[in-house]
Amino acid sequence: VKQKRSGSNDGSTKSGSSSSVVPYILGDRLDKGATLLQIKGHVVRISKDKDGSRFIQQRLDYLADPAHNVASSNEELNLVFSEAMSSIEDLWYDAYGNFILQKLLDHGTEDMKAELGDRVHADVVSLSNKVYGCRVVQKALDALPKGQVAKLVSAFEGRVLPFIHDRNGNHVIQKSIIVISNFAKQAREGERCEEMASFFLESLDPIINEVIRDMEGLSRHPYGCRVVQRMVEYCIEPQKSRILDSIIAHHNLLVDDQYGNYVFQRSLSYGRVQDREAILETFLGGNNVVRMSMRKLASNVVEMMIKHGNEYERQTLVQEMLNSTCVDQRGNTLSAVVAMSMDAYANYVVKTAMDFTENSHQRDQLFGVLVSHLNELEEIPFAKHIVSRIHLHLRETKKT
Repeated sequence: VKQKRSGSNDGSTKSGSSSSVVPYILGDRLDKGATLLQIKGHVVRISKDKDGSRFIQQRLDYLADPAHNVASSNEELNLVFSEAMSSIEDLWYDAYGNFILQKLLDHGTEDMKAELGDRVHADVVSLSNKVYGCRVVQKALDALPKGQVAKLVSAFEGRVLPFIHDRNGNHVIQKSIIVISNFAKQAREGERCEEMASFFLESLDPIINEVIRDMEGLSRHPYGCRVVQRMVEYCIEPQKSRILDSIIAHHNLLVDDQYGNYVFQRSLSYGRVQDREAILETFLGGNNVVRMSMRKLASNVVEMMIKHGNEYERQTLVQEMLNSTCVDQRGNTLSAVVAMSMDAYANYVVKTAMDFTENSHQRDQLFGVLVSHLNELEEIPFAKHIVSRIHLHLRETKKT
């Protein structure tokens, strides 16, 4: 590594004052007294070196701190910006160079940010699909003025699905949803400006529309499910209702899907009462609660219903468990609660019910069934957490 770095310095020390500084930056040591002015003409090459990139980043952070009040700060910033912009394509796809562009978005003047934002906008399609380029785009979404961010997001129209399916591009779409939704929320709730909120919502509509058109497929996709979850978490009305309506329309296909169940869980956590009510109806009757609880992925959804449902929804689910029965391998009828406690996945649902059931009569009924089968449960490895809670309950009961 040292030989490679030493070789890369050949011919780079011909321009005046840079000759005494470049070797320190590109070698194993950093000259703590170096300024950016001393690497004039070498910014791009040094930015693409691990140690060199770190030096420039740290120096830009230092200059941006008002407490330091460095006389040459503007000159140093202008130097880095000028050289970086002249070879921007070399930096935004580079493992270390991309960080310099991110720092310029953080610390640059408004004019610098605007110019850099325009360059990002012009190449946003190719940038968003690259591992380092997508980081520059995400930083731009965080750092640029709101109007320029909305313009940047508008460039995704008609290309949303390919971005979502891409391992890098999906992060850009997620960031777009978060940032624009926060702008809209701030405009509506903080600034009381519905016109501005509508402007931001309209800029996000192309993404929302394309996702809704393929809600089932995206919710069941490893990257798509992340995008849909961000929508559920951050979007505001009326976009949020459109998204939730689309998810609920496909809930039978999502509840037990390896990726879709995460979307479903988010909908329970961040959704409307009417969404939980619609889902609750599908769990009632026909031992549906028991059957769903005994499936690896669907059991997570039942747990979320118990945790995040209101008191009525929680009581209804737990009572459904208490009223249901199962038939074991020998043909014996068994309380569903006991059978669930012995199951690899359903035991977590029972444990959650024990922790979250607040109705005293129902809680006594639940623990009563479990206590009556304590000896059997103690022999089942999957029931060990339930057994621990039963013993804790018995100790607390003795105290009272």
